[in-house]
Amino acid sequence: MKPLKLRDRFLSAGSHYIDVAIRIPLRIERRLEVPASVSLAMTVVFLALALLFAAFLMQALGIDAMSVLHQIATVFTTRELLTAAFLRSVPIGLAAVGLTVSFRANFWNIGAEGQMFMGMFASTGIVLLHAYYGLIPGWALLPAMAAASFVAGGLYCALSGVLRSKLGVNEVLTTLMMNFIAILFVDYLVYGPWRDPRGYGFPLSIPFPPEARFGGLMGEAYEGLALLAVLAVLTHLLMTRTTFGVDVKVVGENPYIAGIAGVRIPRTYFLVNLISGGLAGLAGFFLLSGIIGRLRPRASPGYGYTAIIIAFLAGLHPILAIPAAVFMGGLIVAGDVLQATLNLPFAAVQLLQSTIFVMIVVAEFVKRYRIIWRW
Repeated sequence: MKPLKLRDRFLSAGSHYIDVAIRIPLRIERRLEVPASVSLAMTVVFLALALLFAAFLMQALGIDAMSVLHQIATVFTTRELLTAAFLRSVPIGLAAVGLTVSFRANFWNIGAEGQMFMGMFASTGIVLLHAYYGLIPGWALLPAMAAASFVAGGLYCALSGVLRSKLGVNEVLTTLMMNFIAILFVDYLVYGPWRDPRGYGFPLSIPFPPEARFGGLMGEAYEGLALLAVLAVLTHLLMTRTTFGVDVKVVGENPYIAGIAGVRIPRTYFLVNLISGGLAGLAGFFLLSGIIGRLRPRASPGYGYTAIIIAFLAGLHPILAIPAAVFMGGLIVAGDVLQATLNLPFAAVQLLQSTIFVMIVVAEFVKRYRIIWRW
């Protein structure tokens, strides 16, 4: 392929023109295949570069970079802080596992945040049915909350799948806009009919009873991590050992060929979104039952968006999403530690985390494409 040419015309004296050709000696090509070992090595290299670059920025701002890196390492070597990282990683990991399914089908679900809020809405509704009406016994409360959260998040995501398969509506737009609908809907509930009558006017639901909380056996963090591990393994088996997984792969690579091969594309999109949104709904369920303990406005601090980064960091592999989520949970805990111990402003912590996020995106680009220079 010849180098690209950009031709600009500059007006000289009178009506004469001078043609200037600019040759760009590069071409971007998609890599056909990247071995898993190479992909993992590239991820580690870029994460190391991200930490080094972040340390350089901190030093330039007058902050002791070695102290910052030491505090980050402390999170992953101290039991209490590591447990906190596990706890933060569970909702992020659950949503990320769901996104690996939709992204493999080439369905760009940007709505995990809204689907998490729909899971919170459904699980809180089950708690209210138990507390006010006694319709659900205590022993069945957690399973009922999990099932309701999965269905609510899954159907909320499936609506975008129906719009794409039937009307050709871009799912990026619909899933993104539906985030705001879900968030504001939950705001309406906690400011209005679901507000705790004994909450002194604060926009909070009633506290969840003990039978609606995680932590009875091993603690919230370890029970949540076990739930994440089980669902990640089941998702991996579903995508690699079933005909549904084959259908998802074919639809993601070429929907036209999938239709010729007899794959029912609308049905596949519906199931993909049911699973993807359902796991995000479970993430919202755990966020309330494992961490917060009641519904409140803006309960998720953007975990649904962070899950997008985790899904790509894991290479769209459900099991690899677990260590990736733990790493991200550690970074979130490290941000709190840095503010408490080094008195860093929140903006500096965001700068550190954003640098790592950007390098993860760059790593994914390098994995998928290569730049060829031709002089």
